Amino acid sequence: MAWLERRGERYRIVFRFRGDKFNVNLKATDPKEAEGCLARLEETLRLVERGRLIVPAGADLGLFLLSDGKLEQPVDVARPVRLDEIFTTYRTEFTAGAKEVITRAMEDIHLNHLTRLLGGETAVAAITAGTVQQFVDLRSRELHRGHPVKPKTVRKAVATLRFVWNWSHRRGQVPTKFPDVELVFPKEKQPEPFRTYDQIRTILTRGGVDPRRERELWDGLFLDPAQVIEVLAHVRRKTSARYLHPFLVTAAYTGARRAELFRARVEDFDFDGKLVLLREKKRSRDKETFRTVDMSPRVEVVMREYFAAVHPGGEFAFSSAKDRMLTDGQTWKAFRSGVKGSKWYVLRGCHAFRHSFASNLAAAGVDQRVIDELMGHTTVEMQRRYRHLFPDQRRAAILTVFGG
Repeated sequence: MAWLERRGERYRIVFRFRGDKFNVNLKATDPKEAEGCLARLEETLRLVERGRLIVPAGADLGLFLLSDGKLEQPVDVARPVRLDEIFTTYRTEFTAGAKEVITRAMEDIHLNHLTRLLGGETAVAAITAGTVQQFVDLRSRELHRGHPVKPKTVRKAVATLRFVWNWSHRRGQVPTKFPDVELVFPKEKQPEPFRTYDQIRTILTRGGVDPRRERELWDGLFLDPAQVIEVLAHVRRKTSARYLHPFLVTAAYTGARRAELFRARVEDFDFDGKLVLLREKKRSRDKETFRTVDMSPRVEVVMREYFAAVHPGGEFAFSSAKDRMLTDGQTWKAFRSGVKGSKWYVLRGCHAFRHSFASNLAAAGVDQRVIDELMGHTTVEMQRRYRHLFPDQRRAAILTVFGG
């Protein structure tokens, strides 16, 4: 079985032989010439399949068939490495613990979509810039919950492909690095700005907001200090997960990421020095880094009580059982249960406490560089995202200068 594919102005022949997929590039740009080459290759391939023609050991099968079986100088050709092979190797042999569990889970989703749309049997060497762009176009046209897949999601899938490909190259499984490509993605929508609870409710009251935008609006909810206290108090009353209240208190008053709290150790809470040590992974791919945040009195009181009377023991600061690290699904379920029955059920997760922490610091006039250090920001985009002031204070700033 053989067929023609066009790559730019030129053609190539793709064919299957004994269960494997091969391709041979043609210099032909004329469709009639390409069809002639295809016919000759198919005729020679039939002779090989019938045993009337023997392929020399180590010969380039594509060139041998194109030469009508008269290739005098055999060329060294290795069996092409398929896409599903490098994906399987990566899944089973990539260094354990080098990436977050949730990151590996997202990569698995990306690899599944890449396999589905590019074809697991596709030879890695046959993947070009055009092939990757084809994936971008196909994936961008697909729907998720009735809406087109976000450009950011497609970009992450391509980034996963690039990482796995280059990792395979360093291992010697793939001969070349990921192709240097300039891809075209659909125009990306800027995330909704951070808003207060009342601002979001006002937008929703006007009507005309579809479910997807409503979710995006609540993703941008930040809580003022009084609201943070209100949410935490409600969770403390409602939750049966004894670790959840101290977990959220630490998130609210240190700006810690969820995964940083999963990794936190008991010794990371220095009550004498009034510091909390946060174990990072986003700042560097190669090593675990740290940052420290000053311990607020509320964190000290809650964590002292938790360690003394509630903590199940073991090395992890937050745990449902001794020496058992929390999981994303476990904390998500506990969080949803904790806010159930209140107006704060609209919170999309405990990450709201992180950007509320940054927003409240900004509202108090704290220098942006201090906020960046406390938050562990690594990109200008994230710095800009959190450069936020409360509406009343922004208005006061404008009136101070232009009020006359």
